[in-house]
Amino acid sequence: MRELGCPRMTIDADEVVRIEPALNGVRAQLVGGDFTASDESGDVHQFTTQLAGKGEAAGIRFHYNTTATRLLHEAGQVNAVEVIDAEGRHQLLHADAFVVALGSFSTALLAPLGVKLSIYPGKGYSATYPIINPTQAPMVSLTDDGHKLVFSRLGARLRVAGTCELNGYTRDLNPVRCEAITRRVRELFPDACDYNRASYWAGLRPLTPSNFPYIGKTRFPNLFLNTGHGTLGWTMACGSGRALAGLISGVRPEPSFAFSANAA
Repeated sequence: MRELGCPRMTIDADEVVRIEPALNGVRAQLVGGDFTASDESGDVHQFTTQLAGKGEAAGIRFHYNTTATRLLHEAGQVNAVEVIDAEGRHQLLHADAFVVALGSFSTALLAPLGVKLSIYPGKGYSATYPIINPTQAPMVSLTDDGHKLVFSRLGARLRVAGTCELNGYTRDLNPVRCEAITRRVRELFPDACDYNRASYWAGLRPLTPSNFPYIGKTRFPNLFLNTGHGTLGWTMACGSGRALAGLISGVRPEPSFAFSANAA
């Protein structure tokens, strides 16, 4: 990872607690950890909201609460996408180029065109807790490899995300999984949060067998993909968008990548 520009250090338990004092209560359970000083976490809702605002200021038009129902094509080119808007009206949106970035739902839109993607939804959970003792809650982004959980301090809230449930496209919350997350967080930081006021959420990760996303063109020269990022959607978002913008413009991305650029 150092060779790729991500300096990661393996540290002992004492150093773990020095970097994140909130772990002092479980010091006896720690053997060590990996630490990357440049690692960051944040609030993805706030990020995307502010990004959309910048996009609108630059002239981008967003169609919210709109469902894409099918892609229309003629003479080997996609010429429109049929949508149902927030008022229930059917419309055709025309463009020079189209990008499908629908995560786990990309396969359904593309299948009628004969574009096959190996994507399956993996439901991930998050739990958000109000912090009542700031010094007892972690400040550093933490990953609990044993329980597959990631901890992020968001101001006066602690957000914990993880697990993977293969259960189709339902986003219904499984109380057993929710309780398991809270139980683990309480074990690590018993006095940090008000665990009776937990807020749970579930989303679908677009998983691929190779763990590589689909970025690039399809057999339709003006139809492009940016989907299948699995658990790394936000991590790869800006880089993927930049790479795809280059591909659409005929510019080879830097660095070169071995993503699944061409779908069947």
